[in-house]
Amino acid sequence: MKSNSILLLATTLTLGACGDNASTTAVSKATEAHISGVMLDEEAPITHARIEAHDRNGKRVAGTVMNGEERYAITLPPGTAYPVILTATPDGQSTALKAAITSDLVAEQDISSVTTIVVDTALSLGGLTEANLAKAARAAISQRRTSGGFGSSSGFKGDPTKQYGGWH
Repeated sequence: MKSNSILLLATTLTLGACGDNASTTAVSKATEAHISGVMLDEEAPITHARIEAHDRNGKRVAGTVMNGEERYAITLPPGTAYPVILTATPDGQSTALKAAITSDLVAEQDISSVTTIVVDTALSLGGLTEANLAKAARAAISQRRTSGGFGSSSGFKGDPTKQYGGWH
């Protein structure tokens, strides 16, 4: 699990540098955005949790509960102000996991300790802009390497050029 995260973060940074550096503060189109993924701890998927989505203004725009499912699914309403932060609180835990959704084009987003590091670091740098997310992803790679992680390409899917934290 750790090894996959390192390579995926590195790929995100490499490919993300090829894209534009526009701000990630957009408003969704007139349609709903359907997001799904898995929640991961260091050892296995999490199947029981409460997930909430908050828009760039901190307004709660959606929520769902996982009751034994292997994947979560959440629908963001039309007009949602991006970026959106998904906050997932596993049953029996007080610490939440986080992930950032920067566009209504994102359909897959896993939530893990690595995505939490990226969100928290970007927020501490001043917000969820592409520049801050890139810096945060580099910090997460560094933090994972110091804890013994190494790279692998197994299990990668998604388009990291469109979504920081979009590794799966």
